[in-house]
Amino acid sequence: MSEIFAAVDALLAKARDGGDLPEPAERERLRKAAGLTQVEVAEALKTRRETFAKWESGTAQPRAPKRGAYAFLLAGLADIHGTRGPDGWLALARRARPLDTAATAATATADEGE
Repeated sequence: MSEIFAAVDALLAKARDGGDLPEPAERERLRKAAGLTQVEVAEALKTRRETFAKWESGTAQPRAPKRGAYAFLLAGLADIHGTRGPDGWLALARRARPLDTAATAATATADEGE
């Protein structure tokens, strides 16, 4: 039975491909509204600036886990700077951050306070 659900999950992932990111123009607008450079975002996402430029322009798509991190960043920037155009991507992008990452960050913050 788990094989069936794995196949369904694969179909859903294929249908969602691109659904967690805004249109390329909105990606660029959000980054610039925050005063971030392509280099800064690329470094945060552990990729090259050239690769990030392709993601931002829509000529290439990031893969997991970087895709989730990029989507989560864009959702956060949209919360700060608002969105223009369709915003259906936001619901998926907000869920992109793995729960264990938040827990790890909270633990690290607590450890620093000691």
